[in-house]
Amino acid sequence: MKLFSNSSGRDASGRTDLPSRLVEMATRSVGRSETVMELGLAWTVETRPYVSATRGLARWFGTTDKVVRETVGQNGSTSKYGFLWTKTRGVASPTAEEREQMVIRYSSNARTLDRSTSLKYFSPSPGQEGVGPLGDLALKEGKEKGSKSNAVKSARISERAQEALVKGLETLSELDEISTMGKGQTLLMLDPGLDIWAEVQGDEHRVAVPPLGRRSWHLAVLTGLNDVTLSVLDIEGLLGLSKRGVQVLLARMEKANPVLVQKVRQGRTFLYEIRFASVLRAGGDYWDDAYDRDNIRKARAAKDRAVQEVSARRGTGPGYIAYLLSTANPKRAEYLEANPLPADADPAWVALVQEGDELALYAHLRQQEAEAGPVPSSPEFLPTPVKTQVAEVATPGKPRPAQESSESAEVSPELLAEMRQRISARTYA
Repeated sequence: MKLFSNSSGRDASGRTDLPSRLVEMATRSVGRSETVMELGLAWTVETRPYVSATRGLARWFGTTDKVVRETVGQNGSTSKYGFLWTKTRGVASPTAEEREQMVIRYSSNARTLDRSTSLKYFSPSPGQEGVGPLGDLALKEGKEKGSKSNAVKSARISERAQEALVKGLETLSELDEISTMGKGQTLLMLDPGLDIWAEVQGDEHRVAVPPLGRRSWHLAVLTGLNDVTLSVLDIEGLLGLSKRGVQVLLARMEKANPVLVQKVRQGRTFLYEIRFASVLRAGGDYWDDAYDRDNIRKARAAKDRAVQEVSARRGTGPGYIAYLLSTANPKRAEYLEANPLPADADPAWVALVQEGDELALYAHLRQQEAEAGPVPSSPEFLPTPVKTQVAEVATPGKPRPAQESSESAEVSPELLAEMRQRISARTYA
């Protein structure tokens, strides 16, 4: 089943208003570090509407299927922080008939926003002084209390952070497709599933470059992948992290790429130049080999194929029996209690069941199938043909031989049993 976007976010032609969705998602995540996982999944759903199922979402988001299941809500409800609406969590089963894919969508608050003028909330009004870059948003609050767009102001971020956020939202408002040309480059590099935003480190997932992590991706989204100069306090307000958390984040980014973060002094204050655009956009250090930036997804795709092979194997008779009797089955004890092995079972089979190795059980069953040979498509002919009597032509003056009575004919019990078996086989073939 396909993932789909909230119908309230579609224009008259039926297309999803992606830029407005991106702006809304970023706005709702300001100062809320706890929402980064839901934000990433929602971002994936909106930018990759063709992605489906738990493993597909995990692969494209750059995480595990366990994290996806823990992040989404229950059937027919929203997630913990309201970014995702779950139609169904899906059902995992060794048999194809019982499987059900996960279906989620971004839970938009568009019904409470004026979508056609959402960007003016984040820009200063002409002729108004002292209002600040979020002046229109503040004026809008007086008219529409409770609007979700108020998340920017309620975050209580500094003026410098507000300026960076406004510029970032303006950039997001222009991103309507992923591409390697023009503005689509920004959306391409903001894909949360790329290896540069991964949490893992080392060679396990064949990461092309030292990963920057989820917090760096969150900051890149809020700033629109623009070059910004911010203090630790500014980043605290934008991401909702503690001072120590921001320091750890900056240290990780600087270690991954010394060109990305530069510490500068401004009066008595230390600021940090974060050069997202210079490093990540076209011509930057991380833009080179952009087509290979999905190494995390490629590694997970290989694991997904292995899982799919296991599912296909379990869909066969021997594979399903091996799964039921193996330790991979969480209900193995219950199944063995309800279906105990016979007292005269083959000792080799009993040993395999006790060990619980699914592949060994499957190989044993397939070997037995090979030794038994294929099932014949049609019954074989009787090995002993039935003798037929040819009637002799009566000649004048010569008596005709008497026919032997059927009652006097003797048929062996073995032949009768074989004939019955043949009749039954043809009847139920």
